[in-house]
Amino acid sequence: MLFARASLFISIVVVASALSLAGCKRRYEVGDKVLVEWEKNVYPAVILETNGPTKIKVHYEGYDPVWDEVVPRDRIRGFAEGSVTRPEPPPKVRAKALQAAQTNVYKIGDKVRVEWHGTMYPAVIVGIVGQERYRIHFEGYGDEWDDTVGLNRIQQR
Repeated sequence: MLFARASLFISIVVVASALSLAGCKRRYEVGDKVLVEWEKNVYPAVILETNGPTKIKVHYEGYDPVWDEVVPRDRIRGFAEGSVTRPEPPPKVRAKALQAAQTNVYKIGDKVRVEWHGTMYPAVIVGIVGQERYRIHFEGYGDEWDDTVGLNRIQQR
């Protein structure tokens, strides 16, 4: 009898623990860095808005805001932790960049000066995002400072 009670008690504790752990899963919040399935690959993104429990607006890190989108929760693969290697841009992003590259003022590799908070810094064009939209790398700074800018923030060197 004592064994049966002990077994029942242990079973109840195990079930209660499992239920409480399932309810403790952290919800995604604005500002969280996450990994999102996009065009058959997984990309780092940041949450911009939560539209209820199943729809989340994200911004893909390193991409122009034109690619921001509302995604179903099941496309989020988890939190992005540490430094995450970005896969190559999706074909639709590359196609738009190639089209823009034909007429844009600057080309990849051009050395420029870029305005950041009222001060001009030396930078290099490392990507073409769209029509007169560029991915730049500030010289002497880490990749985490790379930015996407338009012509209004760029000057020739």
